[in-house]
Order: sequence, then structure tokens, then C-alpha cells
Amino acid sequence: MNGITWVQARYSKFSPNSAAEFTAASRSLKTGIVVAGILSSWTWSLTLLQSATESYNLGISGGYWYAVGGTLQIAVFSVIASKVKLNANHATTFPEVAYVRFGTSGHLAFLWCGIVCNAIVSSCVLLGGGAVVSALTGMNAYAALFLIPIGVAIYVATGGLRATFISDATHTFFLLGILFCFGFITYTKSAIIGSPAKMWEMLDEVAKTVPVEGNYHGSYLTFRSRLGAIFAVQSIITGFGLVTCDQGYWSRAIASNPSTTAKAYFLGGFAWFSIPFACGTILGLGARALSILPDFPVLTSGDIGAGLASVAAVSYLMGTAGSVLMLLLVFLSVTSALSAELIATSTLLSYDVYRHYFRPNASSHDVVYASRWFILFWALFTGGLSSIFKAVGINLGWLFNFLGVATASGVFPIALTFTWKNLSKTGAVAGSLGGMTIALIVWLATAKGLRGEITVSTLSDQWVSFAGNAAAIVSGGVLSIGLSHWQPANFDWEKSRSITAVRELPRDKDITDQESVENDEKADIEKEAPAASVRSIDGAREGLDRPALERTYKFYGKLFAIYALIVIIIIPVPLGASPYVFSKHFLAGTVGVMFIWLFVAAFLVVFLPVIESRHALWRITRQLFGR
Repeated sequence: MNGITWVQARYSKFSPNSAAEFTAASRSLKTGIVVAGILSSWTWSLTLLQSATESYNLGISGGYWYAVGGTLQIAVFSVIASKVKLNANHATTFPEVAYVRFGTSGHLAFLWCGIVCNAIVSSCVLLGGGAVVSALTGMNAYAALFLIPIGVAIYVATGGLRATFISDATHTFFLLGILFCFGFITYTKSAIIGSPAKMWEMLDEVAKTVPVEGNYHGSYLTFRSRLGAIFAVQSIITGFGLVTCDQGYWSRAIASNPSTTAKAYFLGGFAWFSIPFACGTILGLGARALSILPDFPVLTSGDIGAGLASVAAVSYLMGTAGSVLMLLLVFLSVTSALSAELIATSTLLSYDVYRHYFRPNASSHDVVYASRWFILFWALFTGGLSSIFKAVGINLGWLFNFLGVATASGVFPIALTFTWKNLSKTGAVAGSLGGMTIALIVWLATAKGLRGEITVSTLSDQWVSFAGNAAAIVSGGVLSIGLSHWQPANFDWEKSRSITAVRELPRDKDITDQESVENDEKADIEKEAPAASVRSIDGAREGLDRPALERTYKFYGKLFAIYALIVIIIIPVPLGASPYVFSKHFLAGTVGVMFIWLFVAAFLVVFLPVIESRHALWRITRQLFGR
């Protein structure tokens, strides 16, 4: 990755020594690379392991609802991203806009939400990855929790945000390839399972001895599931909290080309759906089906909570090869997701702490220098935090249940900051911090009331977590919207549009303004697009076509509504409402849809980036060979 960064700095106009490039990739990334970045950074070890765990516990609906709980939020971010470009195109972080709108109190409230979210997400990524590495290799678990982030920090500190995108794109190629391998082995080549029909027979046999509580006939092949319905709501709330409060998603919206931001997010959410759906359908159901075999490893509740059901399945089906591929799969997801968290958190700390409160006149070089130190700091901090969680018995499943409690209160205040001019300072602060406080109180009180005591175990109970999640998003929305209707702000968007980028000092090979980026884009577009597109770039220095962005906002708002209707209502509700257990043919059709979805995702994140950047890649290749 550092070699690629050197080639980029040597043979292109993008230098990681520029703050605009290091933290925002010069706001020039095209659709394909952003789609790859979204899919890869959202594919944590939690995604791979927990989606399989939910299917192992709940049946086929578990992986589906986990997928819905993430894809909707990324898709709705396509709508918000249009407003980001329209109303705050030069902002680098979401707390920056909060400061312009609400002053210091709003800035600190949003900054707190961002730091809390990034801390929990980073810990999720490390705990999941560390558990798999330790289980498959015998490596000391605490050593893994420190060595993994330090290794990732090295290339992130060198190359910045663009390095994480390139890393994401390359990692995703192998990640999808490994998932295809697991899928084809499980459903076509394995002598143990080998077909959807055999999977159906094994799961039917399991349901007779270990039925799923609350599922129709105790089956693993039904959407009629009481616990599945609870998990669906909880997963959706958790996903909204994470996407809204995670600076990593705002960084990708800011870094992308204004004309492609919304499309990239919508396609990214659509492509990402295939990952947890596939993990649940292949690994989760596979582990549960294999559990009837006498020589299959017995999984304890601790193993299941750590996400090791999928590891046991592939190791049993494929032996050492399966273990190696699973180790590689998790390692790739950990490095991609963690690199996004490192650059996101360092951007918050360098812009919203260092530059904002300690050195307001910091130059581009100063910000990049501080960012690199903050990347190292966050790598060590999250390693320590993850070690504390592990020492007290908090695992991947526990953190997943806690995620929404800690983050969902920020959904309405942060999203409305970019989309609703009447959001007031009181509403924003009370919604984000007050909502978080209320959620924590409800979460603890429910554990005490329902389970009689407050312990690590009772706090991860599904009903307790559901109460905390629901309290977070409802209280955040009611406080922010209610108080803003009481005293509306009527904010002037020109104030947020006037946010200025960090001061750039003239340096060789550094980007000193947006002009060099636009010239590169213009050169590529002239080869592919009509003259009208070129004139639109000439028409505004920052590359914004405001009427077009307004149309994009409305278009993707409608598209999101249709997509949400399909995946939340049209597909699962009839299946869940009817007393239906999947037949062999229906399961085979579901597996076929899963493979088709994976192929579509592969095109969007593997081939589309290469197609879009073919001119730049050819130009750099010629330069490398002295032409």
C-alpha cells in the first residue's frame, strides 16, 4: 500500500502531504472507488461473523435482517450526501458544520457522538478479528488486539484517505472471491452438504432436536420469527446510529465527486447487502446444519458470542484450506474497516480538536502532521480499549447489542443539521446528548427491572438491548424535532457553504487548491462526456451544479423509498405473516438470488473502479515505463 502511495505521489497530482488530499482525497473520487470503499469499510469482522451468528441462532431471517439493518442506512445516506454537497461542500467533518450552526456547545456534542461511535466500532472490528486470529492460529488474543491496528496504522498514516480507498478496492476483490469460494463449496461441491436440498434436509433434522424458540414450527427456514422481528428493528436502529455518527461515512461523502456522491452511496448500500446475506445463508446456516454431525465441534455460548460458528463451519467443510481462507477473509475485512476508522477519527481529532481549539491557524502541513500522530494514538487507544472489553467478558455480540444504545440518539440531530434549516441549537444538543443519556438510563433500568440485576450478561439480553435502542432513536428524534418546532432556527445555508478549507502552503507536488483536481476531471470528462458536462464544471469553481443536486436529492429520496419498501415490506412481511417454512425449491431459489447479488456487487466494486479510472491508470503505467 505504501508502494502504491509512492507511485501516486510521483506520477499524479495527488500528494498525501496535502491536507485536502490526506483527509478528503481532494474531493475527487469517482463512483466505483467510492462504492468499493463503502462496501469494504462497512464489511467489518462484525458483518462477517455476527450475520452468520444471527442465522445460526434465528435461521435464514437472521442474515437477511442484519443485511437490511445496514443497507438501508447507507442508501438513505445517498439522500443526505446530496445535501452535504449542496449545503456544506467545503466542510471536512460533520462537527464543523455543527459549529457554524450551533456554536461550541453543538460542536462538542456532535464531536462526542463521533468519538463514541468510532471507539465502539473500532473495538467491534478488533474484537471480532482478534477472536478469529487467536482461534485459528493460537496467537495470543491481546497481542492480536494491538498488532493488528499498529500494522494498519502504518499505511494509513502514509497515504491518508485515498490509501484507504485503494486498500478497500483491492481487499474487496479477494473478499468477494473467498465468499464465492465458500458458497460454491457449500452448495455445490461439498460431499457433506453439496446442495440446497441437502442443506434443507439437515436443517429440518436440526429443528427436530434444537428448535428455534419463537420460530414457526421451530424451523430455521422460516421468516415467521418473534425474535427475528425484534432483531430486525434493533438492527435497523443500530445501523442508522452507526452510519450517521461515524465520520468515516461523512469522509466518503465529502471525498467523492459532487456529481456522483448520491449514486455511489446508493449503489454501495445495494452491493453491501450481498455480504451479510451471503454470510448468513452460507456460513450461519451451514454451521447450524453441520451441528447434527457427531464429529462437528461443540460450540459454547462464548464461542457463538465471539462469532466463531462460521469459523467452525468452513474449517470442518474445507479443512486447513478453509481455515486459511477464513483467516484471510477476516484479516482483509479488519484492515479495511479499521483503516476507515483510523482516518475518520484522526480527521475528527486533527480538525475539530487540534485545529479548532489549539491551533486555529494551522497550515495543511500542520494538520497532516497532527493527523499522522492521531492515527498512531487511535491505534494504541483502541487496542487498549478492546483489551479492557475482552478482560471483562464483553464480546462481539454484546457490543453489537450496545451499538444502537450509544449512537442512535444522534441520528435525527446530525442528519437534520444538513437537511433542515429550522433545527435549533437546543434541539441539536438535547437530541444528541440528552437522547444518549435517556437511552443509557432506560437500558440500565430495563436490565434491572426485567432480569433483576445489572451485569454484563443481563445488559446484552435482547429485550434489554431493544429497549435501549428504541429509547435512543425515539428520544433523539423527539427532543431535536420538538424543541426546534418550539423555537425554529431558520438557518441561512450560505453560512455553511462559506466554510473554508484548511490553509495550503505552496509545496512541490502538493495540491494547493481544487483547480488541479478539476483540470484532471475535466480532461477525463472531455474524452467521455458531451460538451455540456464540461461547461458545468466550468460554471462553478467547486464543481457544483445546485439545480442538479436538488434534483438528485429528490430522485434518490424516491429511489430510497422504493428500495426500503421492497426490502422491509414487500419481501419479508408476506413471508413472516404467513405460516410458511421454505421448501427445497424455495431455498434453492434464495441461494440463487444470493449468488446473483454477489455477482452484481463484484461488478460494482471490482470492475467499475477500473473502468472509470482507465485513462489515469494508463497514463501512470506509461509514465512508469518511461513513456
